[in-house]
Order: sequence, then structure tokens, then C-alpha cells
Amino acid sequence: MTQPSLFSRNLRRLALLAVLALILGLVTGARAQGMISPVHGYVSVEPFELRKEFVMRFDTIAERIEATGITTIDASNRADLESRIGEWLEGKCPVEVEGTVISMERDRVHFVRPDPEKGLVVEDRESVPVAEALVGVVFAAALDGPPERVRVTWEVFPADGSEAIVEAGARGQRAARKLTPENTELIWENEAGLAVPELLALPPVPERAGNGALSRIVAIVFGIIGVVLLLGSLRLNGTAKTGAILAGLMGFAAGAGIFSQGKPQPPTVTAEQADEISYALLRNIYHAFDYRRESDIYDVLAKSAEGELLTQIYLEVQRSLQVESQGGARVRVTNLDLRKCELAETPPEEGFVANCQWVAVGTVTHWGHTHDRVNRYQARMTIGPREGEWRLLDLELESEERL
Repeated sequence: MTQPSLFSRNLRRLALLAVLALILGLVTGARAQGMISPVHGYVSVEPFELRKEFVMRFDTIAERIEATGITTIDASNRADLESRIGEWLEGKCPVEVEGTVISMERDRVHFVRPDPEKGLVVEDRESVPVAEALVGVVFAAALDGPPERVRVTWEVFPADGSEAIVEAGARGQRAARKLTPENTELIWENEAGLAVPELLALPPVPERAGNGALSRIVAIVFGIIGVVLLLGSLRLNGTAKTGAILAGLMGFAAGAGIFSQGKPQPPTVTAEQADEISYALLRNIYHAFDYRRESDIYDVLAKSAEGELLTQIYLEVQRSLQVESQGGARVRVTNLDLRKCELAETPPEEGFVANCQWVAVGTVTHWGHTHDRVNRYQARMTIGPREGEWRLLDLELESEERL
């Protein structure tokens, strides 16, 4: 039997490589679009928020938003198209929680592109061919607590009426199904239980040092004796008068000294107590941002800070937790590591000042992808008692670093 020539063998190898490259190119192209189905949906459940998310190929919905003549997405039409897509999706794919349809507000609409590490990020190319364009849309609703049952009726399908891939649930409890115009229902039940973050208890404020009421009574008695002696000296002469005056002044001095010692002193804390108090306040501040409603966030923040500092903390923490490349998706902080908490040498009149460094570890989930985010902070924290509870009185953020 004649053996194939070296040229023939090489030709076959080249042909095989070409076929493999073609297959790889098709697979890579599909992944670059971030999907196999032209329509994907996600219903993400958090303890206090529920999100309904769409990821769609633009060409499969172009006709439905009257945009069939467009060939590229660029600065001239991007904002208008995002607005029209959001309006078209309003009210579609109703979501029921415990049997009641909930109202959801449009959170964000962006043209997006695949990223090997982050899943989908906001499209940053100046011009995108329609054939490559993907759009991501997020609707959201606030919850009062983890739901037990979520039901989705899906209504958005590819232009040809084929299936849509829809995934629903919480992290670690997600279920995905292929839905069709004939089979539109997806149900998720909270069988494993969804953990609810809770506020950490703060150590009690130490009682003020001093002898209290007894000391004040003794001080008053010495003061009265001093007054009696001084008045009595008015009727005396010579050495007796001088002695009465001296005794009266000594009575006043003794009363004043006892009163000052008996006056309650500001509470003092040890380095270990300062560490525990600082950690609990920081953890509770981050917990506030597990909520969606601004009023709920402020209510929880008010248990850790007060006054004008509330607004400062709200703005600074909200900014640090938003991921701009994902269109403003918010990180949920799941772990906090207080790496340094050093008491300042000169404490304030009440409470203490601590120079702190901490690392916040969180996750962000959107458009079917979850990834971690780690930030390191350094700040000077002033903490003191208010109405018998520890509160953050001032916060000077000195540095913030993404790790």
C-alpha cells in the first residue's frame, strides 16, 4: 500500500488546523456575543432587593423598537436607543413575589460587551456594528426581606420566536430554564434559606467615673460649714475672727475639691474596646447598603452615625461601592477585616479617636455574572457616646485603594 507523501500529510494537517480554527472562531464569536440564545434573562434575589435583567442581541429587537435602518451604534444614537429599549421593556415579564406582582423601576440601560473576567461591561467602543451590539437592561424593586417564592412570566423572545434562556434565584440557589412562547413560566423557591445580614451589637458605654450623689452631698455640707464660719467671723475680733475666716475658706476649698472629684468623668476605653467598637460601627454602616430604598439606608445608618455625617457617609460609601464599568451595579460587602485600630494620643472630651485601616470584601452580581471586589481604606474615626450608645461622630477618609 502506497504511503502518503510528506506534502500530502502536511496538506491534511493544514486542512485539519483550518477546520479547527473555523470551529474555534465560531465558538469564540458566540462567546464574544456573550450568549447562545439571542435573549437571556436573569432574576436576581437579594435579601432586600430583587432585580430583573435582560441581555439581548440588538438585531433581534431592532424591528420592535423601530430601529431597523440603523447599521452602527455610536454617540449620535446610543442614548436614544437605550431610552427606547428601556421604554419598550417597561412592564414586560411580570415578576410575582408571594403571589403578588411587584412594581419594578428601570435601574439602568446600557450597550454592553463581553469581558473575560467581569462578564459584561459597559460598551466603550465609539462605534459598534449592529451585528455585534448587545444591550443590557436592569429593573429593580426593594424588598422588606427575603422572599419565599418568586414566579416569572417571560414575554421577551428572539425575533424568530425561538427560546430564551432565563435564570432566577439567589447566589448559590440559581435555576436556569429554556423558555418558549408556549412555556413562559419560571418559579424559584427559597428552599435553602437566604441569609439576612443583621446589625452587630455594640459594647455598652462605660459608666462615668465619680462618686456621684454622695460626693455632691458631702461637698454641699462642707460648703455650708464654710458659709456659717465666714458669717460667724463678722461677730468676732482678733485671733478668733482670723481663725473663723481661715476655717470657712478651708471648708469651701474642701467642698470644691470633693465636688470636682465626684463629678462624673467622660468614659474611657481600652485599645481592645476601641477595636471592637470601630469594627461594629463600620460593619453596620456597610450593612445599611444591603437595602435598596434610600430611606431604609438612612434609617440603618442613623444607628451608627448622626447629624451632617450621615449624608457624608451615605455619599462616600455609595460611591465606593458602585462599579462604573458595570453601569453602576452596587457591591454587597460580605466581609470586613479591620487590620489596624490605633487610639490617638490626644482623645476628645468624650469618646476616642482611632486611626483605622480596613479591607472590605464584597460581591457584585449582574447580567448573570458574579465577581468579587476588594477595597482597602484608611481613615481617622472620632467615636463618642450619644444617648447611651456609641456613634461615629466624624470620619476623615485618608486613602482608598482597589486591591
